[in-house]
Amino acid sequence: MKCYCNRFGSKLLNIAPAAPVTVTTLGTPYRILPDQSDGQTDAAQDYKFVTTLNVVGGSGTPAAQLVIQGSVDGVLWFDVAMGASRTVAGVYAEIVDSANGLLMPWVRAKVTVAGTTPPAVDATIDVVSTGPFQLSNS
Repeated sequence: MKCYCNRFGSKLLNIAPAAPVTVTTLGTPYRILPDQSDGQTDAAQDYKFVTTLNVVGGSGTPAAQLVIQGSVDGVLWFDVAMGASRTVAGVYAEIVDSANGLLMPWVRAKVTVAGTTPPAVDATIDVVSTGPFQLSNS
């Protein structure tokens, strides 16, 4: 088991409660830049996504889900990790891990909402890692 306490983190997505979304929303794409001065190889550095999803209202089978997408070029995107699909109003905290530890050079968040009347959703996603890194939008 790897310890993430007192480690490194950065905000990937922040949809504030004062401005919830009711449509599928894409977050800002970022390049993950591991710090080369720490002596840890990129392959050994582990990443997780700490998420909070607040689902309010909706009707006609409302649903909301957080998805982590990866890309090798910042253009073509693939779903690499998904939180649980939430169909009942509530606040949900979840740690999301990419399948097989796969993480591409570019990463972004997607909030998927559905339903006859979709729910209002606010969310946060933090990237945490066992080593230092930066998120760069260039």
